Amino acid sequence: SPPPARIDEETFANRYPVGDPLTGAPLENKTALIEEAEDTARKHDPRIIKVTVTLVDSLSTVQIATSEGRLLRDTRPMVRISVSAVAEANGNRQIGVSSGGGRLGAGYFETGMTPADHGREAARQAVLLLEAIDAPAGPMELILAPAESGVLLHESVGHPLEADFIRKRTSAYTGRLGDRVASELVTVIDDGTVMNDRGSINFDDEGTVPTPTVLIENGILKGFMHDRISAEHFGAPLTGNGRRESYKTPPLPRMTVTYLAGGESDPEEIFRSTRKGIYCKSFRGGQVDISNGDFVFVPIEAYLVENGHVTAPVKNLTLIGNGPDVLTRVTMTGSDFAFSDGRWTCGKGQHAPVGVGLPTIKISEITVGGSELQ
Repeated sequence: SPPPARIDEETFANRYPVGDPLTGAPLENKTALIEEAEDTARKHDPRIIKVTVTLVDSLSTVQIATSEGRLLRDTRPMVRISVSAVAEANGNRQIGVSSGGGRLGAGYFETGMTPADHGREAARQAVLLLEAIDAPAGPMELILAPAESGVLLHESVGHPLEADFIRKRTSAYTGRLGDRVASELVTVIDDGTVMNDRGSINFDDEGTVPTPTVLIENGILKGFMHDRISAEHFGAPLTGNGRRESYKTPPLPRMTVTYLAGGESDPEEIFRSTRKGIYCKSFRGGQVDISNGDFVFVPIEAYLVENGHVTAPVKNLTLIGNGPDVLTRVTMTGSDFAFSDGRWTCGKGQHAPVGVGLPTIKISEITVGGSELQ
């Protein structure tokens, strides 16, 4: 019989070189990080009654041999810290959360937020919410803060642009390629090549090296996120979005790092231009109906904006809207673009780490679910 064909290992750019993986570090080093976060949170305010700290690290080895005779090997580091702080006063109990990380090692705590930073931030948020007022209800202007608010984009717009939903004709964007689907201020990109980001990959789980994929450009729908099945179906280039939770699950079109590109507006001018609205800094998450883009999101930290000024913190609110509709209502995009600290995990029948990004943006109107009609 003929000898087996030779398979040469491919080389590629490494998006997450890590010389100090937390995996394998002495246990006492890890417990010291946890204790630092807990101690800082508890000392922040006597009303902090409970602190929970989670530290997760991994070092995954991936090998893919494709039917075309390609061989790819990768080592994927990950670190994530999460701090939850509970504050209580006069029967009022509130929770604050801070988390972050990425495809990094122990150096994250030197170049990013320290455990003390996360502990302090979680406690600050919990104490702030003790003083928050119930949110008003009704249509209002909306300002989204940079970075973490990108999760709203991920859920309401990102998922409907994953090409398996387009192929099955279950997405609100089906048949709309080339149409205007957003304000001309809106450019949305999925990019798995962002250095050390939680959602970055050197190659996807089908062996495709990712490139930045422009999904919406100046309001025009330009493309979708593909795996091999959808790319072949549409005759489209591979985008490097065929991802899976493990070898036990099939690859699906999945986001990597999805963001709305920065604009030219001064963030302060965005606030000054707002007569009556809500400013959202962080979110617990949300839900979206892929077929029509309807969504519901729950902010953690949010404020009233009145006559150009940020005033009282608010609680007990939801944002209710439609992804395609909201993008047409973007009237200002800030010059302060930022990626989120690595905290998000996306569920789509299987879990995958993802990243998001956003500048400060203004949406002319959204429905706020609160306790009092205005």
